[in-house]
Amino acid sequence: MRVFDTERQEWAGSRRERLFHAEQYLDLPRQRNVLQRTAVVLAVCAVAFGTWALAWKDEPEPYRPPAEEGAVEPGVTDDGVTGEETTATPTVTASASPPSGFLDPADPEGFRIALPEGWSRESTPSQYGIDIVEYRAPDGIRRIQVFQLLEDSAHSSVVEAQKTTSKLDGYEKIHLDYVPDPSGNEAAEHEYTADELSGEPTAGSAYHVIDHRFEAADGENYALIVYGAQGDGTEDERALLDTARAWFCPPSMACPAPEPS
Repeated sequence: MRVFDTERQEWAGSRRERLFHAEQYLDLPRQRNVLQRTAVVLAVCAVAFGTWALAWKDEPEPYRPPAEEGAVEPGVTDDGVTGEETTATPTVTASASPPSGFLDPADPEGFRIALPEGWSRESTPSQYGIDIVEYRAPDGIRRIQVFQLLEDSAHSSVVEAQKTTSKLDGYEKIHLDYVPDPSGNEAAEHEYTADELSGEPTAGSAYHVIDHRFEAADGENYALIVYGAQGDGTEDERALLDTARAWFCPPSMACPAPEPS
């Protein structure tokens, strides 16, 4: 049975209906008050959450002390390697000049040597190391030969070579022994004369040869062989050899100018 509720100003159901739908029969003003308070609480929570979220987003990272750094010299990296670009070391570093009438060209094979002006150059392939390079004077007789040795010892190399040259016509040994060298390393020399040399023109007299073999600054062994005519003495071949050896610098090495003699 439905009755008119004078407090709510509406028709109400039976008592049984009110038991099943009790929330519908609460006092309306009280419901409105509860709803308003709930809305206020939710708004306050929303504002608080938004403020916290913004603060958390902008919060700086935890402080970390900077790593200790040692002083680094200018142009040097942390591993001790200079920052400059590495380039091949030039072989011609001498500021002084060879004796008058000599040049000190850098040979295409990479070594440096002092030569008389006006000499020509030719080369042939070698089975070991640099090409065999030969410089020849305009007279066609005097020449300087440069090549790299296969042997580990300058002395053993020159001894082995002497076995072949001793078979030349008119061969006479002047000396074969260890000799001083500007490098301070091992050097040996075979000086001799012979009436003929394979493939060479007649000199008008015996040939004078100085075969100088030595360990250079790069640790490799080389030969400097000077040829000339015996008829004009032996001092000119010695002067050629001494000048060539003093100014010789092996490939890819930086060598200072020799001390004036």
